[in-house]
Amino acid sequence: MAEKIEVDYDEEFDDLYVYKKGRKSDFSVNLGDFVIDVSKDGSINGIEILEASNTLSKLLNTKITSSDIKQAKDAVIISSTKENALYIYLHLESKKGIRFPIVMPAIHA
Repeated sequence: MAEKIEVDYDEEFDDLYVYKKGRKSDFSVNLGDFVIDVSKDGSINGIEILEASNTLSKLLNTKITSSDIKQAKDAVIISSTKENALYIYLHLESKKGIRFPIVMPAIHA
């Protein structure tokens, strides 16, 4: 059964938080524009994107507005390890059908 993923957007600060509902995180890793919440077993429980419209616009090389982000629904967080790095795939879909796929090496062991 897939875990319920929640999407919260703080329009005032332009911060986007995508997280697994009901999961406890034991620590956070600050990666500049991203903060990753991790549990003891290494699973990713949440991803915060700071200044989300600007960060996603730069990352995806296309204009992403706060309106686009506010409409975000349905999220998927997938993580895997390879060559001593943790890779995270975050996928958000807005009501307008805009998708934000992000693949990034996040934490080096």
